[in-house]
Amino acid sequence: MGDLVNLRQARKRKQREEKARKADQNRVLHGQSGAERSRTAQERTKADKQHDGHKRINDAQPDVPPTADEPVSASTSESDGKQDAAPPSDTKNNVVPMFTPE
Repeated sequence: MGDLVNLRQARKRKQREEKARKADQNRVLHGQSGAERSRTAQERTKADKQHDGHKRINDAQPDVPPTADEPVSASTSESDGKQDAAPPSDTKNNVVPMFTPE
């Protein structure tokens, strides 16, 4: 007589082999080498740093120190020791907020 074959096991084995064959094809078509992956990761981190460098400082963050491009208001004049008559203006930046935080 012939050998007994469990059809369920044979079907599952065939599916696993088909899945493995398809995975090998996809690795060849879509895979990246290690050097390509590391270069892509370096480019991504460089772009993220450049993007973060162009962010504006939010006025709601009180713990952020002033930057060099912000004007420094002088409270007293050096010649007579009196305070300036002009009220301090909020000229940190020339951005007018469109939406007010609520």
